[in-house]
Amino acid sequence: MKPQATLNVTLLAAGSAIEGNLILDHGLSLFGIVDGNVITNDGLLHIGAGGLVKGQIEGEHVRVDGTVEGDVHARGSLEINGRVRGNIFYCGTIRLGERASIDGQLKRVSRELTIESEPAAIAETPNVQSLQRPATAAA
Repeated sequence: MKPQATLNVTLLAAGSAIEGNLILDHGLSLFGIVDGNVITNDGLLHIGAGGLVKGQIEGEHVRVDGTVEGDVHARGSLEINGRVRGNIFYCGTIRLGERASIDGQLKRVSRELTIESEPAAIAETPNVQSLQRPATAAA
């Protein structure tokens, strides 16, 4: 028998609040408040009714039923039934519900321009200095 994949989802219930960025390797269902960015690498990123994010959100599959005050990045599917005050960047499909409210621009981008792209090498970063050991004299 093949082992079944475990479905991991974090729940942030109504009445809870987080100040700072939230980064997860699995899904999130958020009904509370996050004052910071929310990033999920896999699964569904769901901003539930009454949920509020004051920052940008990024995820594979994104559903907004609450409010996002920042940019939205979706690598796969995107569904908006709530309010977004920011630009929306999506790669796959997008669905706008009858209660969707958007104050920003919709931009379809290629998958290579999303957060999955590899970061620049450290040596190429202009603000990073390389450390070198002094050469030792051979005896």
